Amino acid sequence: MDSEQISSSNANQMNCDLGTQHYATQLGSYDEMYASRGKVQPYWENFMASLEKMGGEELARRRQEAQRILRDNGVTYNVYADSKTQARPWQLDPVPLLISSEEWDKIAAGLVQRAELFNLILQDVYGEQNLLKKRLVPIELIYGHEGFLRPCVGSLKASHQKLFIYSADLARGPDGRMWALGNRTQAPSGAGYALENRIVMTRVLPDLFRDAHVHRLSGFFRSFRSGLANLAAHNKDFPRIVVLTPGSLNETYFEHAYLSSHLGYTLVQGDDLTVRDGRVWLKSLQGLHQVDVILRRVDDSFCDPLELRSSSRLGVAGILEAVRRGNVTIANPLGSSVLENNGLLAFLPRLARYFLNQELLLPSVATWWCGQKRECDFVLQNLDRMVIKAVNRSAMKRTVFGSQLSRQEKENLRAMILAKPHLFVGQEKVGFSTVPAFVGGHIEPRNAILRNFVIAGDNGYEAMPGGLTRIAKERDTFVVSNQEGGLSKDTWVLADKPEHEVSLWLKPRRNQLVEPVFEPLPSRAADNLYWVGRNLERSESAARLMRTVLQNILENLDTTDVNFKCRHVLLKALTQVTVTYPGFIRGDESLLNKPETELL
Repeated sequence: MDSEQISSSNANQMNCDLGTQHYATQLGSYDEMYASRGKVQPYWENFMASLEKMGGEELARRRQEAQRILRDNGVTYNVYADSKTQARPWQLDPVPLLISSEEWDKIAAGLVQRAELFNLILQDVYGEQNLLKKRLVPIELIYGHEGFLRPCVGSLKASHQKLFIYSADLARGPDGRMWALGNRTQAPSGAGYALENRIVMTRVLPDLFRDAHVHRLSGFFRSFRSGLANLAAHNKDFPRIVVLTPGSLNETYFEHAYLSSHLGYTLVQGDDLTVRDGRVWLKSLQGLHQVDVILRRVDDSFCDPLELRSSSRLGVAGILEAVRRGNVTIANPLGSSVLENNGLLAFLPRLARYFLNQELLLPSVATWWCGQKRECDFVLQNLDRMVIKAVNRSAMKRTVFGSQLSRQEKENLRAMILAKPHLFVGQEKVGFSTVPAFVGGHIEPRNAILRNFVIAGDNGYEAMPGGLTRIAKERDTFVVSNQEGGLSKDTWVLADKPEHEVSLWLKPRRNQLVEPVFEPLPSRAADNLYWVGRNLERSESAARLMRTVLQNILENLDTTDVNFKCRHVLLKALTQVTVTYPGFIRGDESLLNKPETELL
């Protein structure tokens, strides 16, 4: 998950209790619990009263219980820069973000509108390219972005929806209005973590969850499954859907495995698939199985070493040709990362009027693309008040805040922008809202970002009721990022009345025989299982032999030559079985007579 900008502001440094009377909001920022200064939102007041009744010690115990559940479930987030341990346990704050149903309806409408808009932009960029021909979007902005893949032009067949899943990072400004900070269209991550957060919260705070009448997530994931099935061009009744992952070293690998298991799909890597006769096949112990839909979590340029990045070992050679022939559907389509171009934010209002004849319901943060001279001059003249980003996410590892740079760093940044202005954007530095968090045994505010998810369901786009909320690790921190040690929250969209539970799985009718469905075992997984079995077999043999040796030493006090010869044979056999040479094989009589050190 990527870092996003969060404004700094001075905060009142005072200890907080679980009640709202000692809650110290940050000066000059909007707080989610206080709609206006000095007045708590009614639903927050009820929730905080329940926490106050529970007490800080009990809440701390439940937070520990939540972390135990997450640890037992193996929920991790891989941190690339951590030299001590790569797999970091997932961190969950027990105080959720609360959003009223009325406010959520407005946010969801804005998210659906943005998903429809980006879907139309994607189809045009890889189709007729009217946006470029009519100069509604500068050519340099699209062709100069690393996410634009020329081999993918014309690969999208005619259909209503191409962009299956869309995600936006949202934050509330000082005026209380939600703003979109960025868009995720390539392989949006976080939906699985949001689901796991929800499951854990229902176990550690069941009474509060029930009394709050929270909108459930099961309906969203049911639409997720049916939407993926609708993407299949062939075998529509029983399509074979797989989740393509880069592997266990990816930062969100847990989510890949979790979603594939929860949705009932096969988790595969590039080596598990092959392309033959223009079709994608899954290699398994039972032979080849045709794949109809691929939910990819691999960056699009790595998916096909034949036509895209030739050095990639993560993809499948020839998969783009299978897409062109309409024999497989990839969600999201290859090349969709061009929509993550930060420069597009400056042109979205114009594109919304062109495609939808509407104004944006959910505006973006004010953005100036430096590829235009007037905008570039404005950014350079106001570096102290700007947040500088690259149009390509990989070009700059972190967001640059002009106010934090030294004089020499500003000059270096200015030179970089002037050398290639079309690769940079400047964004307005604004203050974003804070949310209550349980830190150090009390409640205090933390800057937050809400990541939402929209999928193409049976009846158009549908937004997840809630999402993944991330908060800063420290108070007054500029960056909210899991890579920087940020925490996560569950997001509760509150309904007026209890919501009927919707199961992800269809229940069989009475007297209906349900046939078991067995997903094929990929040959790579079968090979791994084989060697796991072999190594378990070796471990068991070594353990049995070690036990026999120890029993001989501890229980047999006979000092006859026969017993010593028997022990020596056992000790040498132990070295052979465990392959710990030279060990007892070297013939050292003193080691054979006093084997404790070598045994340890």
